[in-house]
Amino acid sequence: MKYIFCLLFIFSQTGISYAIVGKYPIQNFMPSDYKAGIQNIDFAQNRDMTLFVANNLGILSYNGKSWEKHALQTGKKQRSLAFDKQANRLYFGSQGAFGYFDGDWNMVSLKDKIPQSSPDFDEVWDVFLLNSKAYFCTFQGIYIYDGRTISVLSHKDGFNRSFQTNGKLFAQSKQGQLFEIKDKQLLTPAYLPSSSDETIAGVISQDGGYLLIYNSGKIELATSFGVEGKYDALSNALRGKYVNHVLQLSDNRLAISTQTAGVFLFDLQKQSIENITTQDGLLSNACLRAFQDYSGNLWVGMQNGIALIDINSPMRFINQEINIQGSGYEAFQRDEGTYYTTSGGIYFLAKNAGQSVFLKGTEGPAYGMQNISGKLYAGHHTGLFLLSNGTAKRIANTHGLWVVKQFQSNPGFAIGGTYSGLYLFRMNEKMELEGAGKISGFKESSRFFEEDREGKIWVGQFYKGLYQLSLSTDLMAAVVHKISASQGLPMDEQIILSRIDNELYLGTPKGVYKIDQLKNRIVKSETFSTVIGEHQVYLMVQDNQKNVHVYTDDIAGFFKQISVDNYTFVPSSLFRLRYSLNNDLLNVSTHTDNGLMFNANEGFIQYRAELENLLAAEKPLIVSKVINVAEDSILYERKPFGVKLENPVHLTVSYRAKVLQFEVEAFQFNEVDNQQFRYCLKGFDEGYGEWTYATVKEYTNLKEGAYEFRVQTKNFLGQIITSQPIFLKVKPPFHRSLLARILYVALGVLCLLMVSKLQKRRYKLRAQKAEEAKQNELMKKQQELIDIEHQKEQAVRQIEEDKMKSELQHLNSLLAASTMNLVVKNTFMETIKEELEEVKQKGKSVETKYALEKIVREIDTSLRLQEDWNQFEYHFDQVHGDFLNRLREYFSDLTPNEQRLCILLRLNLSTKEISNLMSISLRGVEIARYRLRKKLGLDLGQNLSKFILEY
Repeated sequence: MKYIFCLLFIFSQTGISYAIVGKYPIQNFMPSDYKAGIQNIDFAQNRDMTLFVANNLGILSYNGKSWEKHALQTGKKQRSLAFDKQANRLYFGSQGAFGYFDGDWNMVSLKDKIPQSSPDFDEVWDVFLLNSKAYFCTFQGIYIYDGRTISVLSHKDGFNRSFQTNGKLFAQSKQGQLFEIKDKQLLTPAYLPSSSDETIAGVISQDGGYLLIYNSGKIELATSFGVEGKYDALSNALRGKYVNHVLQLSDNRLAISTQTAGVFLFDLQKQSIENITTQDGLLSNACLRAFQDYSGNLWVGMQNGIALIDINSPMRFINQEINIQGSGYEAFQRDEGTYYTTSGGIYFLAKNAGQSVFLKGTEGPAYGMQNISGKLYAGHHTGLFLLSNGTAKRIANTHGLWVVKQFQSNPGFAIGGTYSGLYLFRMNEKMELEGAGKISGFKESSRFFEEDREGKIWVGQFYKGLYQLSLSTDLMAAVVHKISASQGLPMDEQIILSRIDNELYLGTPKGVYKIDQLKNRIVKSETFSTVIGEHQVYLMVQDNQKNVHVYTDDIAGFFKQISVDNYTFVPSSLFRLRYSLNNDLLNVSTHTDNGLMFNANEGFIQYRAELENLLAAEKPLIVSKVINVAEDSILYERKPFGVKLENPVHLTVSYRAKVLQFEVEAFQFNEVDNQQFRYCLKGFDEGYGEWTYATVKEYTNLKEGAYEFRVQTKNFLGQIITSQPIFLKVKPPFHRSLLARILYVALGVLCLLMVSKLQKRRYKLRAQKAEEAKQNELMKKQQELIDIEHQKEQAVRQIEEDKMKSELQHLNSLLAASTMNLVVKNTFMETIKEELEEVKQKGKSVETKYALEKIVREIDTSLRLQEDWNQFEYHFDQVHGDFLNRLREYFSDLTPNEQRLCILLRLNLSTKEISNLMSISLRGVEIARYRLRKKLGLDLGQNLSKFILEY
């Protein structure tokens, strides 16, 4: 979209004042731009400044950069819109339906809430919001939605259009009667027309009554005093144009949309009329409705497109509408009219004239104009012209002349800057300038030159640097000194020279510098550098109100003088037209009424600083969507009808989110073509990037960490505005996460503890080993001592054992001897007994037999004496380790004879020896052995003697 400037027609009827000559900035949007239908019937705007348009194919939304389409699937033409700030809803009315949108374009139809007894309707032409109710106005009835239910207002004749003004609603019946809608009732104020054969197009509150504007152009004022015609001049201008809609603007002007003549702007107080038509830039004269957005811009829905008119702009474009052709350079207003120098020559617009005339003989580029001694002179490609009473007279032929200036130190002379040096003029007897000749010694182009307090001439040559010229006494020759870096000049190219408060200033690529005329040095300007910085300065001009106008790559505005050397900077909306200015020979004209004239690529741009609407600069810049491209998901999205977020957004993504996209919306409706952005992701970018037209910023392969995303743009004043931040956290993979790091630290600490423990254990083991070695050595020595002691003990024990063995052997010998003696004794006694028995049997004497029997009995008695056995057993246990006691303890049922048999078996005696000792037969011994085996529990194969010996 490029800017089109609309002409403001001047109406000179009685009672109507002149409107400002010039054009409003207009942006046109064609159906091919927003990709929808041609008709646009109504508008609405939400608190984020998104604009909504009721289009005949759906609802459009616009954010200052791009259009979106919604509700296309309904197949119904959208007719009316209203945005409810409290409920965050966009109410709509269409063909045979109405409802609202909330959330993310979630459409809610209210048609099912209409009472069944209500009449059908065709189209909802208006939606009004009042006292928390929505009024859907149709020709058949008015449907009132209170948030829960719908009630219906109807009239037997039906309705025409409905209107809202000053907090009240009105509706006109088909019979022309105007009703006030109040508390779900139709009231009939006495002073409103009870009937009319004309259809009302607008109702405006005024002077305690209501201004009624009809489709026909008729205008009436209805008050309690009656109804009277009003604004005849405006009514005459509207006759036959068919008024579609009337809107009262924030400055109380009326914006009147017509079917055949575009838009009329009418100032109720000044009673001035401005008409905007297709000749002035509109796509169509069929204007259906107008809407004023929060910035004061006027949107016009047309039969075949949409127009955005900056009706509060302090700028007007002056060119072909007053017959000026080519690029402008300077304008100078005189009593007889205004002169314009352009790339094609000089034009003159007489006072009260509508068209300028070209001054013959001035063909070719014309430049600066200067008033000297009451005469106006204009520099030209061919020399110098004197301008007077709408004519131009050449007074000198030179090699091009930029401008002529009067000498301050010698007022009878003037100096002109030419393409190739300086030219001297003198004042003649008519007080007119006449050529004196070229000043020798200097041949550089001298568009910028000024005289200092000492009469020296300073020349700023844009491409070659700064020169100081000392003129001869006759002013015809110059001694030239080129200013160098040693004198403080930052650069020797792209220099402009300007006089401000009788001081000389330089605009350079490094900012603003001042010529210190006392020290003949160049110094940095403290007054202007705070704002300008080190930007390239292309323009620096002081106007008649002492304001200093500047223009750089990034700044357009003026320093408003508060006091001497005390300025405050005021940004200018000229910034948005920076590409329309004549940047080749940038200039500003200060000698015109109604503001300044900046030269433009086509004609001039009139600028009136007092009309600057600085409040309009406050427009949101928001991040509307954040997309995780790699995982095809939306991380954040601004809902058009959602709750407005007051706090910054915090997002968290995984390390797998390799590609993230940030989409932005700026709502700078005046910067459609020139809207630029720059982005910064703190934590990734070192700073803001280069300016770009892209509204999408993409980042790839973000490492884990915390980031802060911001975007910047410039508003129409050139001021940088910054979005609220989006805080982004990229989570690391688990092995690099905080938990993992805690685990790593814990494991590290654990490992350290384990290593420490192992080291301690190792040291402990070493100490233990050393201690053990020491103990072992000690124990070894102790063991050696013990072994020695043991050896001694063993030796003693051996001696004792040997002694015991010796004693045991002795005892065994004694026991054996005793036993053998006993055996021998018993054997001997048995022998004697047997012999005595024989003697007794052979003896015949009774006394002898008796004596022998007595001796035998004594022998038997001797053989059975227990004392021998007791003594034998004692000695036996001494030798055989208490054998008998152990045997008796385990085999308690053994008889004394069986115990004796065990003793004899222990002594390893033969059966015969046992028989003798026990005084039993050999057979008796065998029987005794058998019985003993049984009591001892011996198996059949066990040897009794072996058992006894091993027991």
